[in-house]
Amino acid sequence: MINNQSQSLIETIVAVSIIVVAIVAILTVGLTQVVLGGQSTERIMATNFAREGIEIVYAIVNSNRLNPDQSWPYGLDVNGHYVLNYNATALNVKANFGLEEEIIDNCLNCHLCQQSDDLHTHCASVQVFRRLITISDGEDLGGNCIVPCEKKIVSTVSWQERENTHTVVLESRLTDWRSRYDE
Repeated sequence: MINNQSQSLIETIVAVSIIVVAIVAILTVGLTQVVLGGQSTERIMATNFAREGIEIVYAIVNSNRLNPDQSWPYGLDVNGHYVLNYNATALNVKANFGLEEEIIDNCLNCHLCQQSDDLHTHCASVQVFRRLITISDGEDLGGNCIVPCEKKIVSTVSWQERENTHTVVLESRLTDWRSRYDE
């Protein structure tokens, strides 16, 4: 009878160990899901902010294209780094880097703040997201352009999460396609 009692004790210890391992595994999967869900939400928001940056530049170009006094590049004359809000009508706010290298992590006025109406605009305080829009000349595509025929727009959004910096970069190119057919 003594052998049966010790065998029952060993079986109980093994069964409890299996149950503990299963519970720890389930809790680990649940915690990982919660952490990744938060990262996913922030990545989606950052992607949408980057998209919004590209769309703001498109809106500026399209509004200037309708003006008969404007010509290519329709308001994108000056290359550089810009801070643009959703309601911008021109490239009028340059990014401020101080004396640092011109990258988004050093941008002093690139922070996005959520307003009371759920819109995000740039502000001076340190917030989760930063957005920087860079406009530069692209490559000439072999046309007869005297000025650069292409403008490259890069919208970069950066955010900090648990001491890690994440970045989303979207790029778009605008071309002066009309100049190829005006001959």
